[in-house]
Amino acid sequence: MAAGAFGRADLGLGMKKILLGSAALVFLGATVPAPATDMPIKGPVYKAPEPIYDWSGLYVGVYTGVGMTQTRGLDPIGGIVGVVEHTGTGFAGGLTTGYNWQFNRNWVVGIEGDIGYLGLSHNVRDHNEALFYNTKTSWTGTLRGRVGYTSGPTLTYITAGGALVDVKDSIASGAVAAASSKTESGFVVGTGVETMLGGNWTAKAESLYYDLGKGNTLTGAGFTLQNDKNRYQVMKFGFNYLFGGKMQPMLPSHNWTGFYAGGFAGTALTEETATSNSTGIIGNNGGGLNAGGLAGYNWQFAPHWVAGIEGDFGYFGVDHANSNYNDSSRTLGLSTSWLATARGRLGYSTGPALLYVTGGGAWVDLKDKWTVGAAPVSSSKTFSGGAIGGGIETVLGGNWTSKTEYLYVNAGKGNVLTSGGITEQADHTFHVFRSALIYKFE
Repeated sequence: MAAGAFGRADLGLGMKKILLGSAALVFLGATVPAPATDMPIKGPVYKAPEPIYDWSGLYVGVYTGVGMTQTRGLDPIGGIVGVVEHTGTGFAGGLTTGYNWQFNRNWVVGIEGDIGYLGLSHNVRDHNEALFYNTKTSWTGTLRGRVGYTSGPTLTYITAGGALVDVKDSIASGAVAAASSKTESGFVVGTGVETMLGGNWTAKAESLYYDLGKGNTLTGAGFTLQNDKNRYQVMKFGFNYLFGGKMQPMLPSHNWTGFYAGGFAGTALTEETATSNSTGIIGNNGGGLNAGGLAGYNWQFAPHWVAGIEGDFGYFGVDHANSNYNDSSRTLGLSTSWLATARGRLGYSTGPALLYVTGGGAWVDLKDKWTVGAAPVSSSKTFSGGAIGGGIETVLGGNWTSKTEYLYVNAGKGNVLTSGGITEQADHTFHVFRSALIYKFE
């Protein structure tokens, strides 16, 4: 019995040792760090590459738009004092082709040519004279270089080169008439923005300034006239197709909804004509700087449609006077100080770009001046009227966008001014070409 009892006691003691040893191993396993080879290893973090949009290649396209002519005629030998200033507007439209070379991620150079219709004409009778004059255009062509910066699906560029315009100058007095048709050459400079629409299609807005120098001298019924300045401004909106079957990345989405503010700068052309109790009209086609600030709100009410309101206020620096041809004692002058508009906008969004039309009210602070002999008179007034136009706004990155825009502003008729017994009333219209840098608030 004693031996059996001792045996059972030894067995119980052994079991206790085994249990205590197992507990110790568990404790040690929980407290001693595992070897490094048993720890999980984190792999490297890979960032998805940014999409690269390829602008390189041959492209063709079409464009439409509006053109303005600024001509000045005078007697080249000085026998008749004074000038004829002529402003005409009309339709522009045609074909474009070119080639782009994207030599790094953000820079594109290229060459572009276009040919198309330019229908500018404005046949008028000169103030206080039995003289009718006109400058009429039929077609234009340019060959230009382009240099642009691309943020991906958007290309902002400058362009310059040579230009041709087919021009017909004419004068008539009674039964005597003279005309000259000529393809005039000169230079052209401009700016623009082009944005990808998806596939191989792009859309662009472009402003071009032409300077073609002098026309031929016309003589008839005692009048001698030469257009010594032939200048044109064309605002074009177009679509291009890029060849090569490139698989472009998907266009990024963009939320256009929200408040925004920015600054703008550009040029303005005056289309002022004045009638009086004398026969004919006297014109004034000066130009100047337009620069200021803007603010607005966009509401993206559908995936591709945006509506909004926008207001702007800025300096409007037109200051020009014209002494009448063959009667330089009669002078029409105009100076402006500021321009403001409040407009609605409706646009189609491609994602990174907004193609829009705009229209609303306009206010212009200006001063009309009328002089006959030594009796100058003037009238200062803030005129109200309307503004319509369109443009393309593109995303630069983050909350920043830029836009290229054209506005036609009609401020209506001025006050009737009387000088030297001759009355005058001017009609005021302006063409505004400008670009803006905009920040959208979150």
